[in-house]
Amino acid sequence: MKDGYQVLRFENNFKSKDLYLIGNEMKNRVGTGNYDPERTKFNITFKDLEKENLYQDVKYKLESRNIEYLHKSKTNILNGVTISSGPEFFMTLGLPFKETDRKYKSGKKEGQNILVPDIKSENDIPAEVCSFFVESYEFLKNMVGEENIVMAQIHFDEDTPHLQAYFLPVVNEVKRKCYQRDKDGNLIKEIRKDKNGNDKEVPILLRDENGEMVYETVKGNFLNNDQFWKDLGGRNSFSNMQDKFNEYMKEKGFNLDRGEIGANKKHQTKLEYHISELKAEEKELSKNLKDYKGKIKEAKNVLEKSLKDTNSDLKKNIIGYSKKEVEKLMDDFNKLDRLNNINEYQSKDKDRKITSLSIENSFYKNNKRLNELERERHEHYNEMSQKDEEIKYYKNAFSKVTRALDIITKRRPMPYVHDYVSFAESVMAGVRLRQMDEEAQREFDEANNKGGDLWL
Repeated sequence: MKDGYQVLRFENNFKSKDLYLIGNEMKNRVGTGNYDPERTKFNITFKDLEKENLYQDVKYKLESRNIEYLHKSKTNILNGVTISSGPEFFMTLGLPFKETDRKYKSGKKEGQNILVPDIKSENDIPAEVCSFFVESYEFLKNMVGEENIVMAQIHFDEDTPHLQAYFLPVVNEVKRKCYQRDKDGNLIKEIRKDKNGNDKEVPILLRDENGEMVYETVKGNFLNNDQFWKDLGGRNSFSNMQDKFNEYMKEKGFNLDRGEIGANKKHQTKLEYHISELKAEEKELSKNLKDYKGKIKEAKNVLEKSLKDTNSDLKKNIIGYSKKEVEKLMDDFNKLDRLNNINEYQSKDKDRKITSLSIENSFYKNNKRLNELERERHEHYNEMSQKDEEIKYYKNAFSKVTRALDIITKRRPMPYVHDYVSFAESVMAGVRLRQMDEEAQREFDEANNKGGDLWL
């Protein structure tokens, strides 16, 4: 019998626009998780950023290692992985859990109370749990290369402990298309229409005798997400990783269920999971609202049939009910009404959250302009810093020159820059006049020496 099921989940489509949000969640614990600030201090960092934020760190690693990549917004620049298991597995390792009043709204555990780690000190975290994550991290290092891992942390402050890591999909060789070239090695191009109907020159692909495209293998350092996963098995890469992880962890003494072989399940992101849970909660609230409305309607009908004259004494005008019974009925009615109002508010609140999170999800995934602005800001940061230093240098140089001029000319400092410009221009004009006079005198002397005529 297995001690628990393995969770090995990859996301391989993070673009530059996603880096700010990923970094913010990892560093500041801001996102869609159910974070417990009291447990955040027990999180463990395996690999941290070398730079101020994730964007700068990724850019630094790519540039310092001379890794080639496409500088486009659609480039898959980063991969993420989550390694974990269920509470049952961690309990077998000795980690204490406690029950919450929250319930799973979907999945196999739908309706069950959510369990969370009951950690009050470091002593509550067994060495076996840390060992599980250390071995998981070793597996990841062997798979992607430690130098390519950007961030890696164990999170104990969410519902289920897990290893969260992000890495660069770097490969040592890529296959590139070959193009036709002339005898001098220049690309041969042809004229084609672009999507707007305009003519443009494009290189002609090189094909073999069977009409198949010819590729060349280029060695080096490349950020290439497609090639990275092709090297790991292409369409079977995720399945291969599940097998290898299961075998590796078994060798280390952890009895995990690999899961259904050949299953092609789409894993949700945490944000998408949170939205699905909220939708399930809203569905349950809607059902409760319908039930409560039915009970309220029934109570109203009873009162309408029983009350003959609302101005008379209740005991005299309600047939078959004592005064206490009527008061209790009225009290129950009011409770139902209040409960109905509360549920309506909660339902609307859930609906607002779903709408907000759905917009947030779409915004984070699709807001190219936000990404462009963030990228431009970071890309031009160093450039602008250099320009600021250059401007500062020339300001200081100009200040020194003007002070020197004031001393030489024995004048008070001039109030405006253009005063010094005008002064410099007048000096240069005087220099040019002297040069002209000297040149004229030289020509005059040469003409006299030769005995020729000089027209003035």
